[in-house]
Amino acid sequence: MINRYSLVDDESGLTIGKSLDLVGLTGNLIETVGDEDFHKITLIHFRYNDEFVAYCKEKKISINNIEITILDHEENPIGSYYFVLRESRSYDRLTELDEVLTQFELVGDLFPVATEESLFIWNMRRKPLTKTNEWVGLSPKQQIGWLEVARLYRGIRLHSHERQNGIYHIDATNIKDSASFYCALGEAVNGPGGYYGFNLDSLADCLCGGFGAIAPFVIVLQNIDHEWCSNEGYFQQLKEVLADGNVTLVYS
Repeated sequence: MINRYSLVDDESGLTIGKSLDLVGLTGNLIETVGDEDFHKITLIHFRYNDEFVAYCKEKKISINNIEITILDHEENPIGSYYFVLRESRSYDRLTELDEVLTQFELVGDLFPVATEESLFIWNMRRKPLTKTNEWVGLSPKQQIGWLEVARLYRGIRLHSHERQNGIYHIDATNIKDSASFYCALGEAVNGPGGYYGFNLDSLADCLCGGFGAIAPFVIVLQNIDHEWCSNEGYFQQLKEVLADGNVTLVYS
């Protein structure tokens, strides 16, 4: 069976282990200790990684901060959420490391908390996207989840492929609001499932470099919904951010 999640020690970078599934990534499991509430993550059918076990045998180790990593269909990491344990977990009982744990629980603080919609999108992206516009049939909430996943997806920073003076064409037929605009913009710049901001502030960050296209460049919006443009105050703010970032917006 294919593992869907892994735990990575933030300090050593070692993969602690992998699991077939987990619950709690949406923050729906809460454990109260004293007067404080903490997130609880339960990994299903968890097995420790051989390299991590060997490392523990060489030296006493304790874990404090963890990356909860989403794996693709080949068990490669494609994204992660940060988890700070309430209490350090020490590995001085090596017998535990040889076991397959039916349920392995973590208690602490999760950053950020995933949405149900983003988990749905992560499952879509366990296999590489080969076509654009797969976000079009999603609900508005799922499109927001699409943007969260695009932002967290491994490899979104394209320093070695930064492009200047590009022209990016967007068929705006399916743009109805700001979320659908950023879904389309991310793909126009960086291909299927690509990322280039999810709001005005993050768009301004992308314009500073590190996310594929760097100014100056041109965005061409074709088949735009003029009713949305005229009624959406956001569109005017968008034009101002692009202009300040030395991006030319052409629409018809």
